[in-house]
Amino acid sequence: MNASLLEKLRKWYHEQGRSLPWREGQDPYRIWVIETLLQQTQIAQAEARIEQFFAVFPSLESLAQASVEDVLVLWRGLGYYQRAHNLHRAAQQLYAMGGFSAVQRVSDPLGTLLRLPGVGPYTARAILSFSGWGNFLPVDGNLLRVLSRLWAEKETSREFYQRKADELPIAWRQRWVAYALMDLARLVCTPRRPKCLLCPLAEGCAALRLGQPEDYPPRALRPPKSVKHFVFTLCRDGQGVWLEHRPPRGLWGGLWSLPMRSTTPVSDREPDFVHELTHFQLRGYIERVPKPPQRTQFIRWEELREYALPAPIQRLLMQEAEAHGVSFSPYQR
Repeated sequence: MNASLLEKLRKWYHEQGRSLPWREGQDPYRIWVIETLLQQTQIAQAEARIEQFFAVFPSLESLAQASVEDVLVLWRGLGYYQRAHNLHRAAQQLYAMGGFSAVQRVSDPLGTLLRLPGVGPYTARAILSFSGWGNFLPVDGNLLRVLSRLWAEKETSREFYQRKADELPIAWRQRWVAYALMDLARLVCTPRRPKCLLCPLAEGCAALRLGQPEDYPPRALRPPKSVKHFVFTLCRDGQGVWLEHRPPRGLWGGLWSLPMRSTTPVSDREPDFVHELTHFQLRGYIERVPKPPQRTQFIRWEELREYALPAPIQRLLMQEAEAHGVSFSPYQR
């Protein structure tokens, strides 16, 4: 990874790199929130929410002083709701210590960020690098692939590549280098059939010299998803529905949902809905009851837009509301 390769990467990035709106500016608050939104969420889906999030929470102070329910309402449909809980708790801690400017002044800003809820090795380095506060090359899954091929490394752990990236010359740990390598991973150094003839780093790629770039990094076999079955208790009338507030941790933590309980597979009926989660497939069966279950709260149909609901429950309740002549749109406050 010499100066000649770096210059070729710079030229390629100037001509072929992506223009992404969230790369503009160096505000660490915006960088942190955007990186959190982009975790485990498709870019197109997250991009539609970024400005909406900042319209409601334009500053660290506004996020820290908001209720977690307000954050969860805005997070509806993005999944991984623990991210929202962690983001809110971390905002409160950051605000209490004096904000990001206080982080910049401490002797170990990286370690300080890593102690915040939900801030891992990649996000902490991304905040410091993209805000111009430090020279780091944050390694995500895409950069891992590029580095694995450049170095012909069979290692698959992100920690291994992050350690090596932290030891690179400072010229390779600039903000634009991270963006360039991320774009290279998306556009050229793809998981399958990489476009090696178009790659500015081809002459330095050890995997290409070996004639087998697709073999790096080794692909781990993913076990098939497990299937989990849940019964959802639905009690409603013409005015509204009874919902429970989910515990902060666990499935749909902190959201409002129909009361639910796990069950064994129901052999004599098809599920009322199927929802794909990252680690398992959820199959839901609706149980309609005439009396409200314990520990539930009555919510009027027209007020549901104010509550953070899991995506499949939201779709179900929208149908139920429409049957009573009421409609509510998701993501409204």
